[in-house]
Amino acid sequence: MKRLRKIDELIEADDVDSGCAAGFEVLHRYVETELAGGEPARDLPGLAAHLRRCPACHQDYLGLLDAVRRFGDDS
Repeated sequence: MKRLRKIDELIEADDVDSGCAAGFEVLHRYVETELAGGEPARDLPGLAAHLRRCPACHQDYLGLLDAVRRFGDDS
């Protein structure tokens, strides 16, 4: 039953969800805000909703977060 609930959560539509393409455009801002101690889910609610629903984009987010933590931002 728990597995079915997870599947339902993944396919359930969310009016706030920004989608993959739009989310990709601002993913760096989401990560920067999080690392600066801000609230990225408040600032980018569409991306936050999308990351909860899209495993592929969530993995991109985790990868970018890890890369910035490891290698920093030289800009």
